[in-house]
Amino acid sequence: MSQTPLLPPELCDQVLDHLEDDKRTLRVCALTARSWLPRAQYHLFRSIYLDWSNCYSFTRLLATNPSIADYVNTLEIEGAFGIFSMDRLHGATLDAWLRAIPPWLPPRLSSLTKLELALLTIDAEIVQRFFGHLHSVKHLTLWACALTTFDVFAELFFALPQLTRLTIAFTQEWEANPHPVSPLRQGQPRPRLEVIELTSSCDNFKVLRWLVAEGLHHSVHTLSCTRVPWAGLSPLGDALSAFAPTLQNLRIGVGDSTTATDLASDNGWTSPTFAPLPALTTLTLDVHTARLSAVPYTLYLLSQLSAPALHDLVFAVKCGEYDTASLIPWKRIAEVSARFAPRLARLLISVRERESAEPELVRVGTRVGIAAVDLEEMERNVRVAFEAQKMGGLVAFEHVVQ
Repeated sequence: MSQTPLLPPELCDQVLDHLEDDKRTLRVCALTARSWLPRAQYHLFRSIYLDWSNCYSFTRLLATNPSIADYVNTLEIEGAFGIFSMDRLHGATLDAWLRAIPPWLPPRLSSLTKLELALLTIDAEIVQRFFGHLHSVKHLTLWACALTTFDVFAELFFALPQLTRLTIAFTQEWEANPHPVSPLRQGQPRPRLEVIELTSSCDNFKVLRWLVAEGLHHSVHTLSCTRVPWAGLSPLGDALSAFAPTLQNLRIGVGDSTTATDLASDNGWTSPTFAPLPALTTLTLDVHTARLSAVPYTLYLLSQLSAPALHDLVFAVKCGEYDTASLIPWKRIAEVSARFAPRLARLLISVRERESAEPELVRVGTRVGIAAVDLEEMERNVRVAFEAQKMGGLVAFEHVVQ
C-alpha cells in the first residue's frame, strides 16, 4: 500500500503564512499536524490583545506553555472606560492583574517589540513591576491613558532602551510631579527615538520640550502632530526649530478647539514663526471636513515653512461630514502650494473615509441616496485648482477606505 507523500516543511510554512490573518483556520491547522503547530502558533500568538476578561488566562497560558512567549511580538492592553459600576469593576480587575504580575513573566516576553496601552491609569508601581521590564520594546503607544505624574512617563521611557517610535494619542492632561524620577543609572543606554506621533489636543508639546531638554531628539527623522490647537502653532514652531537638522518627514493637523474670539482676547498669542527645515523631504497636512475653520491656519503654516529639499507634498483629507467636503478651498490651497512647485516631485491628495456597515443616514434638506462625498467632483476641483498654478502634472489622487 503506497503512502501519501509528505509536503516539504517549507511549503507547509508558506501555506500557513498565507493564513496569518485567519485565526479560526490557524487554530484548526494547529490541531491538524504536530509539524504545523510551531508555525500556526507563531501567527496565532504574534499579536496579543488583553483586557479584564482574559488577562489572568494569559498568565496561566505562559505559566504552562513558556515557549509561546517567544512568539509574542505585539502586546495590546486595554482598560475600561465608563462611569457605570460594571466599567469600574472591569477596570479594577485589570488594574489588580497589572499590580500582581509575577516576576517571571516580563523577562519571558523577550521578543516583544510593540507595546500598546489604552485607557489605563499608569503609576510608578505598574511601571516598576511590569512595563519597565519590557526592555525589547521598540514602539510604545499610549492611547487615552492617564499618567499620575510626568515623571512616571519619564521612568517608563528610560526603561525602554531600544525604543525608536513613540505614539501618544488623547492622553489626559499631564499631572504635576510630586516625586522625582529615578535617576538614569551610569552606563544605562538611552533610547534613540526616530519617530514621534502625537495625536491629542492636550499639551503634548511638553513631551517634545522634555525630549529636547534631555537631548533625546537628535535621531528623530519623522514627526507627526495632529489636532494641534490654533494657539499651539507657536509652541510647534519652537519645537520644530530643535528637530530641524534631522527632520525628513513632517505631518501637521490643525484643530479648532480654540475659538477665534479666544485668540483675539489672548494678548500672549502672537503669529508663530518657523525655522527652516533643510532636511525635510515630505510634508503632510491634514484637512478635516468637520474642521474647515482650521484651514486658514493650515495655509498660514504652509506659507511660512521653508523646506528647500521638499519633494512630496501631501494633503490628507479626512471626510467626517457629508456636506462640507465641497467647501474645501482648493483654489487657495493651490495658490499657497505654488511656492514649492519648482522642486516638488509629487503632490498627493489622499482622501480617507471610514468604512461603515450601517445604512446611510437620511440627510435633512439635501438629496438622499448619493454617496457621502462626491469624489469625482472633489478630484475635478483639485485638478482645476492646481492646473491653474501649472502644477497639474504633479497631482495624484487616492481614495482610502478605513
